[in-house]
Amino acid sequence: MTYDLNEPAADHGLGLPGEVHVAADADDLYDDLALVFTSLAIKAHDERGEFHIALSGGTTPWPFYHRLLIDTRFRAIPWERTHIWIVDERRVPDDDDLNNFKSLRGSLLEDIPTPPSQIHPMMVMRDDPAGLYEAELRTAFGLEGNSGSSPGPAPGGTPGAPRMDFVLLGMGGDCHTASLFPKSDAIHVADRWIVVNEGPNVTPPDRVTMTYPLLNAARQLAVLCVGSKKTEALVRVADQMKAGPDPVNVPITGIQPTDGELTWYLDKDAAGCKDL
Repeated sequence: MTYDLNEPAADHGLGLPGEVHVAADADDLYDDLALVFTSLAIKAHDERGEFHIALSGGTTPWPFYHRLLIDTRFRAIPWERTHIWIVDERRVPDDDDLNNFKSLRGSLLEDIPTPPSQIHPMMVMRDDPAGLYEAELRTAFGLEGNSGSSPGPAPGGTPGAPRMDFVLLGMGGDCHTASLFPKSDAIHVADRWIVVNEGPNVTPPDRVTMTYPLLNAARQLAVLCVGSKKTEALVRVADQMKAGPDPVNVPITGIQPTDGELTWYLDKDAAGCKDL
C-alpha cells in the first residue's frame, strides 16, 4: 500500500518526506519494488531509449536483485538498454568483500544481458576516482561539455546534472545514505556529482560517493528499509522533518528530488506497524 503524506499521521505513523510504501513482509516488499522497477524500465526505454539506474550494495537489496533475475514477471526489463551505475563505493580493491561492486556482480550483474560497456563500476583505487566517474557520466549522458560544476546550495539538484531514471538507496542507523555520513565533508558539496568522502566522520575505509546534486536530479529515488532495526532511524528522520531537513546531522533528509519522486519502501517491521 502507498500512503500520501497528506493523510493523518495516525494512518501510517510516519512523517517521512515523499511517499511511504509499507508491505506486510519483506517478501511482498521486494515484489512491490520489482513491479515498480520493471514499469519504470519499460517507460524509460520507450521514452528515451535507455534506462539509467544507480544501485546500492550491502545485503538488504540482495533479495530484490534475486527477484529481478528469477521471476518471469520481470523478464520485460530491457537489460540490453540499461546503464548500471554505483551509488557509492569503498576505496578497496574490486576483489575485497567490502567492495559494493563485487556484491552487485555476484547478486545481479553476472546474470543479466547488459553489455559490459554499460556497467559502470567506480575505479576507486585509481587517482582521482571521482573525476573519472564524472567524466564517464558526462560521456554516457552526452554531457561532455558540462564540467559538472554549478554553484548553488546543497542539497538541491545541480542544473545540467545527469538524470538517473531510478536510484536505489539504503539508510544506516545513523541516518546516512550513499556514503553521505553525518558531519562529513561530502554533505556540503554543491558543485560536484561525485566526490571522495574521507576524514574522521566517515566510517572507514574512505568512500567515493554520489552527492546530493546528482542524487536529487533523479526521476525516481527509492529508499529500501527492512526489519525492526530500521525503525529507530526512521522515527528520527520523521522527527527531524517536523523542524525541516538537516543533512549535516541526518543526511538522508538531504534527499529532496528537484523534479522527481522519492518513495520509502518499508516492510511492516521497519515501519513499526502492528497491522496494515
